[in-house]
Amino acid sequence: MKRLAAVLLLLLAQPALAAMSLDKIIVYLDDSPNARGDIVVTNPDEETLYLQTEIYRVDNPGLPDEKRQRVVDPKEFKLLISPSKAVLSSGEQKRFRLMSLERELEKEKVYRVTFKPVVGDIKSDRTALKILVAYQALIFVQPKDGSYKLETEKQDGEWVLKNSGNINVEVAEVQHCQSGADCRPLALKGRLYAGAALPIEEKIAGGHLELLARGRETQKLSLPLR
Repeated sequence: MKRLAAVLLLLLAQPALAAMSLDKIIVYLDDSPNARGDIVVTNPDEETLYLQTEIYRVDNPGLPDEKRQRVVDPKEFKLLISPSKAVLSSGEQKRFRLMSLERELEKEKVYRVTFKPVVGDIKSDRTALKILVAYQALIFVQPKDGSYKLETEKQDGEWVLKNSGNINVEVAEVQHCQSGADCRPLALKGRLYAGAALPIEEKIAGGHLELLARGRETQKLSLPLR
């Protein structure tokens, strides 16, 4: 689980951590009516957790001109979250419902939802430093019949791994193989969004790539280098 940010309240002395945990940080939805998913937030701390959410739309994900735009105009809300704010007592869990209004997509939409603690009372008989740690979840809204398409191609004389499909995929455990028994691992890994490419830093020629492709399901692929 990735820690997104730490906001320090400038008070002196021993720290108090506003803690929480999320049961998942990636949610897949599709563009059908009433598509929905849940994220469960738990407050393991002794202090009450005051929580608010923020929705960001990711434009051109994975591309050089990627931009994250916070959605505040009600006319632009295509992803809804309920509740948008909550108060969790010590040990309490809260289910946040995500619902997409996207329909008939040609290409997946990407959102980031921030779960951000806000300041409550610090129960202490001395001045304290309170650390607020926000978490961010990735939300993918995908065409119902969407698919990724991984292929190798040369760009400016160098090999890249490109996703020509319309949904994202995460690649891992990439190997360059000259034959079935002659393989060496490559450093290549990461999430490939639709239309994006990852450069292959190592010098390779001939043979094929073997890799794991992880989306809603995981599969092993073999891609020729030609």
